[in-house]
Amino acid sequence: MIPFTQYVRGLAGDDDLVRLDGPFEVPVDVLAAEALRASGPALRFQRPTGIDLVSGVFSGPDQTQHREARPWSRLALGLGVEPDATLVDLLETISTLGPTGGNPEPTYAGQAASGTDIDVQDLQLPQGETDMWPAVTLGVASASTADGTHWAPVHGSVVGGDTLRVRVPDALSSLVADGTTMTIALGVPPAAITTAYLLAVTEQTTTPIQSCGVTGTVPLVPTNGGLVPSATEVVIETTVVDRQPDFRSDRREGWEYVVASGPLSLSVESVRATDTPVIPISPVGRPLADDIQLTGLATAATLYHRVNNYWGISPVEWVMLPAEAELGICFVASDVLYGGFEWQLANILFSFSSLFDTVVIVDEDVPPQDFGRVLADVWLKSHPARDWTFSEPDAPAATRPHYRTDNETGSRLYVNAAWDPRWKETYIAPRVTFQNSFPGNVRDVARALWDESDTGLEDTNESGASR
Repeated sequence: MIPFTQYVRGLAGDDDLVRLDGPFEVPVDVLAAEALRASGPALRFQRPTGIDLVSGVFSGPDQTQHREARPWSRLALGLGVEPDATLVDLLETISTLGPTGGNPEPTYAGQAASGTDIDVQDLQLPQGETDMWPAVTLGVASASTADGTHWAPVHGSVVGGDTLRVRVPDALSSLVADGTTMTIALGVPPAAITTAYLLAVTEQTTTPIQSCGVTGTVPLVPTNGGLVPSATEVVIETTVVDRQPDFRSDRREGWEYVVASGPLSLSVESVRATDTPVIPISPVGRPLADDIQLTGLATAATLYHRVNNYWGISPVEWVMLPAEAELGICFVASDVLYGGFEWQLANILFSFSSLFDTVVIVDEDVPPQDFGRVLADVWLKSHPARDWTFSEPDAPAATRPHYRTDNETGSRLYVNAAWDPRWKETYIAPRVTFQNSFPGNVRDVARALWDESDTGLEDTNESGASR
């Protein structure tokens, strides 16, 4: 397990993080969004007052531009994976953080956020130009029940000095009542925030973390709201005062496009921080933002695990939901086991996730780190008239694509780019149609019967009867 501050120092040591000294005339979320747009490094905002903020630590460069680094390289470092780890290495590591089917023995350590109790406004969380209140992003909400501790991602706003208005998955809201204590942890180890996202996108928030692999990776500490990582930078203990507040937000973190979420109004009881706290922020609603990257990787890890256990073998090499497409497209590299397998694979992926409305299947030897090659395969190997297959226009709506403004459903599309254009025409399986879906002798008999029936109808018309 790597504590968050150690993770940030590691990014700086790899020259993948730039320090900026405040005060800042431009809101930090604007600076963060611009750095992401330009495929820049992660940023650390060092401020003379309040806590330090970092952005881009869970994101990465735009894959449509040539970069040595990969979008998943930073998170891989935070999860303790080797620097040259592949996408599959990361997906498999993420999968181990979730439910295990057993009860791993948790490890415990002292609480790092043991500083003097402060006011939540002393944190001076970022506030955008159009925001009314400072924003809480990339947080982990912890709630305790008789079954154990439950984690979920959380984001919201600081309203005054003693109130938070946040959004959490409905599954977590169902576990608490007015008066329940809930802990908000900011600046948690990368493994912890990844686990919270993984549980959310797989709709397993009600699974206690005592049944998840993360407990064997991240040392924990008890709080009034349940277990949180001992290395948490800021621990905010709150009480639920309203489970249905009149609170709306125009922005959604990435995970909210996967599961239903709702607002909670929380009364702040105490705020504790480390001596020199630093917490991550995400410019929510902006392309390539950290919350989008976390959602995409957690979803890809889930899909990779599920499809490779569907047939009892592992034909899929990798699954990727690129942040560049804002998770609206799912790319999958797979061996095509039999005729029609690509159609079945696409439909399984559609049934497992509602984020995307397009699945693109490429050959199993296409490397995910070479996104240009992935896109080139679409252009070179898939013909729109033969390899682009649309569903009926009333398919279930995908939740992430935002190009539809009429709130109506649309078609889903799968693109089969898993063949070699150098193949001879006789090697390429033809599309199944009426003409080639039956043996020739059967078609001949059917055609003869059809012609005979047609002749009989013409004779009837000539005799004066109606057809």
